[in-house]
Amino acid sequence: MTPAPADVDTVDNGQSGRPETGDEVVFTFSAVVDPASILAGWDGSATPVVLHLADVGGTSVLTVRNAASTAALTELGSVQTHGDYASTADFTSSQMTLGGSTITIVLGTLSGTTNRDPSAKTMVWTTPEGTATESGHPDSNF
Repeated sequence: MTPAPADVDTVDNGQSGRPETGDEVVFTFSAVVDPASILAGWDGSATPVVLHLADVGGTSVLTVRNAASTAALTELGSVQTHGDYASTADFTSSQMTLGGSTITIVLGTLSGTTNRDPSAKTMVWTTPEGTATESGHPDSNF
């Protein structure tokens, strides 16, 4: 079992408001995370994953899948971005790392098409252990 979610944020390393290769998604838990609780056999060092964006009810929902994109990483749950970033897009070869209570995913190669949505919004991250709302003021994600 993983700790409860505490915060979720994005780091833009390209065009503001558009998910792109090199952007980051940062998941912060309320306590130190056992990496194997996220992905079997993982030790926290850089490992490939797929970051998936899908349109659900008019906004993009973000999930993280294993490198083969055959299974969602259930303990990372999903993030309601409240933005229109993609109908469906995958960032293959994304790199996931763990440092204490923080998991960082650097977006890899884009497969699909992303949209630019620069409006201010607040993301909501839901896991089996609870929900966390993005801290700070609403901003443009990615």
